[in-house]
Amino acid sequence: MFKLELNPYVSRIQDHKDIIVTYPTDADPEYIQFDDMSLPVVVDIGCGAGNFLRDYALKCPQFNYVGIELRFKRLVKGAEKFKKHHINNIRLIQTRAEDIDKWFRFGSVAEININFPDPWPKRRQQKHRLLKTEYLRKLRELLEKERHLIFKSDHQEYFFNVNKLIKQCEFFEIIEYTESLHQSEFNENNIPTEFELLFKNKGMPVYYLRAAVK
Repeated sequence: MFKLELNPYVSRIQDHKDIIVTYPTDADPEYIQFDDMSLPVVVDIGCGAGNFLRDYALKCPQFNYVGIELRFKRLVKGAEKFKKHHINNIRLIQTRAEDIDKWFRFGSVAEININFPDPWPKRRQQKHRLLKTEYLRKLRELLEKERHLIFKSDHQEYFFNVNKLIKQCEFFEIIEYTESLHQSEFNENNIPTEFELLFKNKGMPVYYLRAAVK
């Protein structure tokens, strides 16, 4: 049970039940409802306070969007942004990224975005990394055929490791790849995250790939 006295944003979730779905009581795929259920679904894993989802939805209203985030404050801040911009095609799930398969049916997702996950850079920490072979398999099962997984990182070693895992597992085919996103041909259609803008302003490279389900 969540302790309200330790996190005041827990109670504020109730003000946004039309957008935020909480775990585990609402863990039912039928519970995530949109005005138009026929639209393809785009998922943002670790959506933070929702800037990426907001900008994506404003640019491409032809999708439904689902953000996955564990922290209550970020969920509330995101919901407030979407309401301010009158965006009705975004839902947020309060859950761990590892539990994504409890929320979506096999082959029901059009696109999955993983933007700047924690790289756990020290060797003893790397067991905590999100993107491993078993997780890639899970994502592949959720994605529709020929749909896409998009990964961005500022951490070179982690990016190279994920690229290697994707090639080894043979669930996906990498169709776009760059080690300097903002200097590449892919930047034109790129939607930056909060972290990404910080890296860009500091002149740091952003690593990017798009992989299609085989």
